[in-house]
Amino acid sequence: MNEILLEFAGRQADAGATQLPESYWQLAVNAGFFLKTRMAGGRFTPPRDGSSAFRLNLKKGRIVFFPDGGQETAAQAQVIGTYSDDGSWMWAWGHPDVPLPMQQAAWAVQQFGERQEIEDLLSRGGPVDAARLAEFQAICAYISDADGVFMGPHGAGGQVAVCYYLGDQLTGLLGE
Repeated sequence: MNEILLEFAGRQADAGATQLPESYWQLAVNAGFFLKTRMAGGRFTPPRDGSSAFRLNLKKGRIVFFPDGGQETAAQAQVIGTYSDDGSWMWAWGHPDVPLPMQQAAWAVQQFGERQEIEDLLSRGGPVDAARLAEFQAICAYISDADGVFMGPHGAGGQVAVCYYLGDQLTGLLGE
């Protein structure tokens, strides 16, 4: 089992949960609350306008934000997936252009879906609306203990969705 998923289960148990979410709806609600709380209380807020003022290094697993008039911020990153201009989604775990080390948080979501029998998390991709896209991002952030999510343009058209980690949440889990 993915180390991120094991860590998620441990965090849930430490918080007093006696069982993990067993439905997509329950997981999406918990994840949405987690992400709103985490990003509202965070020390960094990424650009919300889909700005291209960022650099994602897939080899190093890092994202750097360059806000207008603000301080450059770097963080560890995981790719959640890509969203094309035609409204279709592809999870990072199914994307041939995302290196395996950058897929680990997305793989944890897929494995969670498999373990909990949540069909909505098992498809490699397809058409999604804005609400489902936001849920996918929140679920990935929730499971991987991310500090936030960001979507920005990628070179081939469309957008890339990323979880970012300002602390050391991923240290050890990804062999770093």
